[in-house]
Amino acid sequence: MKLHYLIIPILLSLSIQCYGQKTRAELIFKDSTVMKGYAEPTNVNNIRFRKEKRAKKQFFSFEEVDTLKVYYDFEPTIFVLVKIKDKTVPEVLEMAHTGKNVTYFREVSQGYSAPIMTPTGGGGFLMTGGGAYNTIYSYLRKPNEEEALYLGSSYWLTKNFKKTASDFFSDCPSLVKKITDKEMKKRDLKEIINYYNSVCE
Repeated sequence: MKLHYLIIPILLSLSIQCYGQKTRAELIFKDSTVMKGYAEPTNVNNIRFRKEKRAKKQFFSFEEVDTLKVYYDFEPTIFVLVKIKDKTVPEVLEMAHTGKNVTYFREVSQGYSAPIMTPTGGGGFLMTGGGAYNTIYSYLRKPNEEEALYLGSSYWLTKNFKKTASDFFSDCPSLVKKITDKEMKKRDLKEIINYYNSVCE
């Protein structure tokens, strides 16, 4: 039984890597050169790239690449290197939304929870739960700022969202009131960002 627990996460990881290497992408370098092929960002702020699906792998860093566009769907998912407040090393984040007042970046981390084995009597067990899940880490940056602010994650134990969001949006009193009155909460982040970009000056 323990062997199965080891196999499932390994297979999941391998399937993600294989899928990523076959994803259509564009690399836009800092000198404006564009390279098209198949790519995926790695967990060390590098890019694994192939000109063709069966071509030899190449690796590029975000020191030379300005923007990575990955076409998981019709519209590209855009990755850029972002400086983050109170962190010494920039991180590669997805640019999820850009507006006149704020840009929203995020990092999606995939985890796996093991199934729970419950005794059923007679030496048997019932396997429940388990599976892959995503945690989203959210960052915000205003146009006149160089660093993005970490706002929190989708993990339910994340604290201080109300205070952090109220401080960040302090130049928009009507939005701060909605946050402090709990009219808008962490789960309403998309609506919060849209409100700030469309209603606030």
